[in-house]
Amino acid sequence: MEIERITAGIDWISATMRKDYDNAQEWHTNGIKALEAVAKVGNTVGTRRLLGFEGVSCGNCFVGENETTYYAQFTGAYANDAYTALIQRNAHISRIDVQCTVQFTEYQSNIAKRAYKDASAENCNLPLQRRRKLLIIIGSDGGDTTYIGSPSSEQRGRIYNKERQSDDPKYTRAWRYECVLKNELATQFAAKLAQQDTDHTRFCLGTVVSWFHTRGVDCSGYYDGEHFVNRLERTLPTDVERKLHWLASQVKPTIRYLCGLGFRDTLLELLFDEQEQS
Repeated sequence: MEIERITAGIDWISATMRKDYDNAQEWHTNGIKALEAVAKVGNTVGTRRLLGFEGVSCGNCFVGENETTYYAQFTGAYANDAYTALIQRNAHISRIDVQCTVQFTEYQSNIAKRAYKDASAENCNLPLQRRRKLLIIIGSDGGDTTYIGSPSSEQRGRIYNKERQSDDPKYTRAWRYECVLKNELATQFAAKLAQQDTDHTRFCLGTVVSWFHTRGVDCSGYYDGEHFVNRLERTLPTDVERKLHWLASQVKPTIRYLCGLGFRDTLLELLFDEQEQS
């Protein structure tokens, strides 16, 4: 299986900071600045209540507070941009997802099935009480997903067909390997990530490869130094991009149709008030 491209990075981070810590206000301010960066690329800002915290949301990201604690949650590539602001002294990282996405030169249909088979074989080497929970979901369209670990565990892995999960053409022939770390494991990983002086992206890749390798999954060739590893990139459209697409695909044909029937002036009156027309 020849590899065309690999991306790696943080795909989710949620964290808290108690307000009585001396750096709590700075941490909250950094979170708000990270949220403002999400808004600048075209996402709508709004108020939201999440997990008992009152705050502001933007692009499926959130920063809020309750009486005693600040809370921040960033997802996707926005998490990869924001994690340095959130991984600070006294912060508790409640969840962090580390991922690598492998794009092959040719379509691979059995990555999740092979991973499940490998993990099952490795499980046989463990005592019964230590064997990991394994689950595979087979999609009729090839969108298979293998899970390693229990949903309630402090760490869980999943391998899924990213091409089938995403409409973005950049993920053609791509599969994603993702580790979900929670609480102490998440905080420990975050501390190690913050200590890296050079390539955080390659450190994320090494973490994912090592995690799956120790559970029997073959990741040979993913971390051999031959492939340039790219940062995680934003793939979901922003609110502005979604609205522009809606205008182009839904509104524009309707306007053309109505103009063809002679309703141009009526449309202008509906779309613009008298002050705007003047």
